[in-house]
Amino acid sequence: MSRKDEIEKILQETLKSGTMGILTFEGKLCPVTILSTTQHHIRVTGIHHSEEIFSGMQVALELCSNRGCLVLQTEVIEVAETANEGILLAIPESPTNVFLRQFWRIAINIYAEIKPHAHPRKIKALIRNISAGGMLIIINEPLEVGESVEIFFALKDSIAYKKREFRLVGSVTHVSITGDTYQVSLKFVGMDPKDEKQINEFVIKTLRASCPKLNI
Repeated sequence: MSRKDEIEKILQETLKSGTMGILTFEGKLCPVTILSTTQHHIRVTGIHHSEEIFSGMQVALELCSNRGCLVLQTEVIEVAETANEGILLAIPESPTNVFLRQFWRIAINIYAEIKPHAHPRKIKALIRNISAGGMLIIINEPLEVGESVEIFFALKDSIAYKKREFRLVGSVTHVSITGDTYQVSLKFVGMDPKDEKQINEFVIKTLRASCPKLNI
């Protein structure tokens, strides 16, 4: 089966009323449920940040599929005036805008320190979302796409109630400017499988606690 055929089959199985997922935009991750679908559109439930969404805005819809996290990179068609009518999204026309993500991610606000390899000191940053594959950070100093950095942060173990310190290596994959700050996407590289497992377990436990109906 080709990749295109595989994606189309997963879409057919997933794009139906009641499927849970996460709408992501500008670093925010909001739980949603599909209300209805047509050949060209998906209508999902409203979110707490609906006033920040507008027609034509680029967003991503991450859905629970039987093969993992299905991601649709799409745009907002309409934001209804009433919460019951939800948000209308376009179904991506290009298969390149639909893919399977290996890891789920969560929104989070945790401080970290970033050490670019060519920089003499660590730079403070705020982690906005994280998965076992990477993270989005807010930082006051510019980084370059392709640049390699060390990342220092801690996550609280939900069972032992102790903080686990992480020291990882990341590669800058995207940079955008917002006022005086930079939004930087980092992809983890050369990761220890134990670190990957612990971060993924942290993300899954957090998602299940905040959105129990999400079938992951």
